[in-house]
Amino acid sequence: MADDLTQGTNDNTTSANSGTPQEPQSTILGGNQEPQAKPTQQEPSVEPTAQEPITYDFSQAFESGEVDQTIADEFSKMLNGVGATQEQALEMAKFGNQYATNLVTAYENQKQEALKAQYKGYADNAREVLGNKFDTTVSQAAAGVEAVEKTIPNIREILAENGLGNRVEVIQLFAHIAGMAGEDNNAGNNRPANNQSDEAIRRNMYPSMFKD
Repeated sequence: MADDLTQGTNDNTTSANSGTPQEPQSTILGGNQEPQAKPTQQEPSVEPTAQEPITYDFSQAFESGEVDQTIADEFSKMLNGVGATQEQALEMAKFGNQYATNLVTAYENQKQEALKAQYKGYADNAREVLGNKFDTTVSQAAAGVEAVEKTIPNIREILAENGLGNRVEVIQLFAHIAGMAGEDNNAGNNRPANNQSDEAIRRNMYPSMFKD
């Protein structure tokens, strides 16, 4: 009977071994485990090397070839920040220079027009204040200017600046000076020594007040 048990056990073992082979199972203490993958080695990162800043030449953007170095340095920092080439930097400098020139020209033209309007306003006010005495007062003022010119040769240039010669206060002042000079020189009619007509004197002294 023992031989029968042994034979049965052997038969079962043989039967188990002769079937489909069983895959080993994982256990707490070990077993069939997937081989761990070897960690891949990462290539060391290479930091990009900083490029040397470009030294831009802006001289060709200006007729004189002269460049304000402080402005050029600040402009260069901005252009280097956006990676501009020399050609691009030069074109931008030319554009900026032309734009600034146009602004200045427009400002000066506007200023001159405003001054012309202001001087005309002085003349119109003088005509209004003096009324029918305008021509006589201007003739007397012209004589006064000639009298002062003996002492101050550039008095006419001074009166031409800032429209000063069109202001009614100045006209009245020089008319008063002519009166005092006439009294001192016994020049009864207060006429200048060059014997010009009153009309010619007025036109020479205050051309902006007369319209042909």
